[in-house]
Amino acid sequence: MTRVKSICIIDDDKVYTFGVKKLIKSELPEHEFHSFENGKEAMDGIQNMIESGQNLPDLILLDIDMPQMNGWEFLLEFEPIREAIDKKIEVFVISSRIDESQQELYKVEWDEKVSDFIKKPVAASAIREILH
Repeated sequence: MTRVKSICIIDDDKVYTFGVKKLIKSELPEHEFHSFENGKEAMDGIQNMIESGQNLPDLILLDIDMPQMNGWEFLLEFEPIREAIDKKIEVFVISSRIDESQQELYKVEWDEKVSDFIKKPVAASAIREILH
């Protein structure tokens, strides 16, 4: 049994988002699902969730390279919200821009904000592992 009840994808790649949604729905058909095409849309959506009393996602799959507000900017703006709530929200950065030789530096700089960094293309097994 998974502890993840609600999942959020923040990514402007519609093909990737479609594939991950399909995989998640096959693994967790009854769970709540949100997707946004950039960090700004995600922040607006999260603010709406808070204002309407909805539960925030348990898990965020976050792209880095997006228009309007990229993943790093999203993480910085999201941090005060995360600190103010009584809920652990795991964030996985999933991007083709992750340089594996620099991954340890990312982990040091973003250690408190990011659960892990995963390079695209993402294997279905990696998504399954995150969900369970």
